[in-house]
Amino acid sequence: MTYNEQDLRELSDSVAARLSEKRFLHTKGVEQEIERLALIYLPEKITELRAAALLHDLAKELPIEEQIAICRENGDPELDSAVRSPAILHGHAAAYLIPKNYPKYALPEIISAIYKHTTGAERMSIFDKLLFFADFIEPNRPWQYCRKAREKFYAGMPDDPSVRSAHLDLSILSVLAFTLRYLKEKGTEPDPTTERFAAALKKQYPNHTVEIQGETE
Repeated sequence: MTYNEQDLRELSDSVAARLSEKRFLHTKGVEQEIERLALIYLPEKITELRAAALLHDLAKELPIEEQIAICRENGDPELDSAVRSPAILHGHAAAYLIPKNYPKYALPEIISAIYKHTTGAERMSIFDKLLFFADFIEPNRPWQYCRKAREKFYAGMPDDPSVRSAHLDLSILSVLAFTLRYLKEKGTEPDPTTERFAAALKKQYPNHTVEIQGETE
């Protein structure tokens, strides 16, 4: 399904009414970023990706108890793991809210990408990966590493389209390495799904050395 600009404006207005100004600014940044990525990787899915971006943080500002309840009511298979890392719950909760609140946008690929956008997954489609990456590098992110990752990604974009998928994977792998190290330094246990995602990418590119802010891992 392809959405038109009117659809997306109405969706944007509806989401804006549910989120704080700060959270909505981030949401629009992700929409902007994912459109740019889609032009490179999935031009035939631009409107679907923009819709996913607009909806990805739908549950972010709900109380944690409510997010847990939504996931439990819907039989979330990863709830036990997610509860140990509450910051990731909102992606799962949003995925369950969309069919009821926004049925027009309840496409399997949109639901999948939103469910996985906080942790990644061992198996990710290009659609999934674009939302995951856009969420990290969108231009309103205040952190230096996010800005550097964004700049490096576009500066290093291969001219050869056949290797651009690998460029996206390796850029995501650097983000994952940074995130996992950051969590461990804080004394926070990473979600096992994220660790499996990173391990799967490392296995796919065994000869690649991951760079983190000028360092290697």
